[in-house]
Amino acid sequence: MRLSNRQSGFTLPAVLVVVGALLILAVGLLLVVGIERDTARSFVDRQRAELAARAGLEDLRGIFATEAANDDFIVFHSTLNGTITPGADPAPHLFIGRGQNTVNADKVFNYRYIPLFSTKTKPADAPFSAPKIDAITGGPAERIDFTTLPFHDKVRASWLPVMDEKGRMVARYAYWVEDLQARVDPAIAGNKKGTGETHARVEWPFPAPGLNDQSESDDEPALNQIALFALDPAATDAVQGELGKTLFKNRPLLVSPDSQLAAAGIRPPLERLKTASGNATIGDLTDPKARAVERGLVSGIQPYLEQPIVPHAQGIDPSVAGQPKLNLNKLLTDSRSSAVDDFADWVDKALPRFADEREGGFPEDYLKTLAANTFDYADEDSESTLNEGSHRGIDSFPFISEIVLQVGYTGKTVRANRHILNFRFRLFVELWNMSNQPVSGSARCSYEVGIPLGSIGSLADVVDFDSPELLNSNPDKSTHNLAIIGGRYFGPASNITLQPDQYRFIPVADVTYFIDVGPSSSPLANSTEFTLTELESAARGLSLQWNGQLVERVPFIVRDPYGLTYKVGTPRTHAKATIPGHSYGSFGQEINNMGDPRISRYILTNRAAENEYPGNSSPNRRTVRRSTIYNSDNARKTKHFGRVLPSEWPDGGHDSPIAPPGSLTTTFPLLSDDSIAPTSAQFSNHVPTPKAENAPQRISNLGRFYSVSELGRTYDPVMWQPTYSDLPDESGSGNRDTKELRGDRAGGVAARMPTERNQWPTVAVGNDKATQHGGGNTLRIGRPEHPKFDFPGLRAAHLLDLFHAGESRSVDAAKREGNVAQMEGHVNLNTASEDAIRTLAAGILNQDPELRRVTNWSHQITNSNPAFAPATSKIELGTPTRDKAADRIAEAIIRSRPFTSAAELSAVKDEDGVQVFGNPEIYRNNPGVRDIQWTDAAAEEVFARVYDASTFRSRNFRVWVVGQAISPTTSTTATPIVLAEVRKVFSVFADPGERNPDGTISPANSKLRIIHENDF
Repeated sequence: MRLSNRQSGFTLPAVLVVVGALLILAVGLLLVVGIERDTARSFVDRQRAELAARAGLEDLRGIFATEAANDDFIVFHSTLNGTITPGADPAPHLFIGRGQNTVNADKVFNYRYIPLFSTKTKPADAPFSAPKIDAITGGPAERIDFTTLPFHDKVRASWLPVMDEKGRMVARYAYWVEDLQARVDPAIAGNKKGTGETHARVEWPFPAPGLNDQSESDDEPALNQIALFALDPAATDAVQGELGKTLFKNRPLLVSPDSQLAAAGIRPPLERLKTASGNATIGDLTDPKARAVERGLVSGIQPYLEQPIVPHAQGIDPSVAGQPKLNLNKLLTDSRSSAVDDFADWVDKALPRFADEREGGFPEDYLKTLAANTFDYADEDSESTLNEGSHRGIDSFPFISEIVLQVGYTGKTVRANRHILNFRFRLFVELWNMSNQPVSGSARCSYEVGIPLGSIGSLADVVDFDSPELLNSNPDKSTHNLAIIGGRYFGPASNITLQPDQYRFIPVADVTYFIDVGPSSSPLANSTEFTLTELESAARGLSLQWNGQLVERVPFIVRDPYGLTYKVGTPRTHAKATIPGHSYGSFGQEINNMGDPRISRYILTNRAAENEYPGNSSPNRRTVRRSTIYNSDNARKTKHFGRVLPSEWPDGGHDSPIAPPGSLTTTFPLLSDDSIAPTSAQFSNHVPTPKAENAPQRISNLGRFYSVSELGRTYDPVMWQPTYSDLPDESGSGNRDTKELRGDRAGGVAARMPTERNQWPTVAVGNDKATQHGGGNTLRIGRPEHPKFDFPGLRAAHLLDLFHAGESRSVDAAKREGNVAQMEGHVNLNTASEDAIRTLAAGILNQDPELRRVTNWSHQITNSNPAFAPATSKIELGTPTRDKAADRIAEAIIRSRPFTSAAELSAVKDEDGVQVFGNPEIYRNNPGVRDIQWTDAAAEEVFARVYDASTFRSRNFRVWVVGQAISPTTSTTATPIVLAEVRKVFSVFADPGERNPDGTISPANSKLRIIHENDF
């Protein structure tokens, strides 16, 4: 006997063994004699049908041995053009997809498709999509439609013949494969760690919301965060019901793939619908809870290790697709310079357009900066990964929020028959710990003062106050507390500790000058005026050293280009201030930014503009330019350059208070005299208590990555010209006056700015590069990407396609840094049921303890609203819903699949074209929720849950096989005489076995294991 000549790759020696057994049975049949001949014939026919069914299983064993011998395959499904039974739910027909390392003219990968159901032919290689089924299963006589799962339509599969040595068909078989990883295994999912033994999601500050926060062990499965309660149709994020508790309690009952109903407490009789009703179809259980359990759960999923592989996805370079991903935890332990290089080189190779089309006006190495920021987020120290001129990593160290230079003229004296003008310059900086980690260290700042003194008395030359002539240790010319470091003068070190999100003014330099302006014999009247003019051409900068590292540089500062005027006989102190990361350019022509000091290092082509002092100073608290801008605006405070509000930044966030609640009415203390230092104790009773939850920069400092989704916390120096759309008036309709929106001053042109419901804008398609705009952005992974970058090869979410975190929860560093990842109960999103997907996403958001909604857009300061920002109140926010918890997410995933990459998953949209992950728009219909204030971690939380609990492939299947013994026939298209039929169902595991040290599969160790077997 022989198998028919079918698709290449479907034969296997084991199948020939089965065929040999069929031949033995055929010969044995000739020997059967006596009165039991008919019974024996029936027995042999039955055995022949049984062996035909086994041949179908062996067929699949050959497919998996070939196609699952690498981890680059994906498993997805397609459906027939129409249903076999009207009103039934179409049955999914699985395919293995294997990407080819060639692309078509549109630079799209071709895929090879291997059906996981018996077919006459294979689909042609083509760009990735769900293949059509009808044409590959043959005509009516060449196929069989049979029932498998009662809640699905019949499945369709081709008959595959078994031929004898005379070319006659003596048996045939057909098979259809079900993906068990389309459902959730309740043996490892769910927990009862919440109040009243309810399900609990991990909370901030644990950085991976999709994973168990306990170390890896048999009692702590990684995916206990999957929300079993969400299967209950009556459940909400706040009211969970009893289903999850019952499943957790009855785990010992989970002994077979069909035992989930018993474990869920579903009691017979189990009635099924005979006609479709609402969302239920023919064959569904009539009880909605039982229906959800049957569709959403399965037991017996086998765990396995997987080598994470770069997908064959659009935007990925063919030279990298199919290669192992890089392990972030391994890179984190390498020397930092090599890790940064490896990260940047890998991204540049895999995504060749990524850096060029995202970096905008960024002046340093964009990819190395992302790498440095990534590693500094996760490492255990607070030092910057720093390479001057190339990259600076952001860790838990402070940034310069305000700069104040007090220029004091203390009067004229006569010394050694010379007129001496005496000055005292004091430099102060406000340090802002933008991170959620406490910081402690030594801070010192450079002293650079580009304010020359021109002609006065007999002084004919210009004197620069930061010139070596004055500062080189000549007590006749100056006294100071400066030291030369790296060619610049630095003030003394100050040892300080800053709590998360704390602001603190500190003095950093104190210099007195004795300027000789001529002989005392030449009269110099007390009424003589002189001016210190800070010229644009003489603009200086300021550097911050933290624990000996030069972590911050404000390149250019001009505090007052129009001069400081004095009279010889009248001592006076002027103080001038600057806000790094805020306004840049000359008076009346300022380019206004959001006040994020993380960007100030990179704005090289313009000067940081002055800020009126003392009226606009906010010592030891969040910056508000109140005196001349904010107070003079209307109650809604549309002039964005009047404040620093992280809630308006592209990332979102929370606004630190200006003063403690109860300490004020409608005012907070401002400097009344610019000779008073901003460090004065008179402000200490009015400084708000900082909160880590309000910190704009999240740093883990855990020494590991728990999830590659944490890349979304990486600071992204987005430097593109912003574009603003027309903004609504107070009623929400119409447009306000453009000049008011622009914040024009003295006829100047400033960027349009956000108002209450409009944050700083995203980077639109067509925007130009900017050298003077930036701030407020981390990588958008799991929330809407900037439109300019929302294309294959440019999305930040592609980084998930390039990196992994190993066995991240393991206490064994070698496993965390290894070549494989643990897969245990991960749900295949390409095949998953809606009920299963819902459990991955559902739950109250826990990554932002300060999650709030806006209750009043007036920026008035009161005891109840000390933030001088829109009034807010705390809220709990769950996953977006329609009828059940997280339905909207599940529906969007189903309508967008199949997926090849995480970048595709992150961008899924609903039927209205609204992106569902991390988009506040999808929450607006929730009761009491319209305008949300949240951090980027909260925005990306649901995506991280889904990503970390899912996969795009499977190794756990159920094989449904029909085997028939038939009367010998030479026709493979005519309807044969069936002598016996066997229907078998096997739960199987495509076990990769013990892997090679590099993570690859050893074919000798790989096998298809039968976990469970039954008839159907």
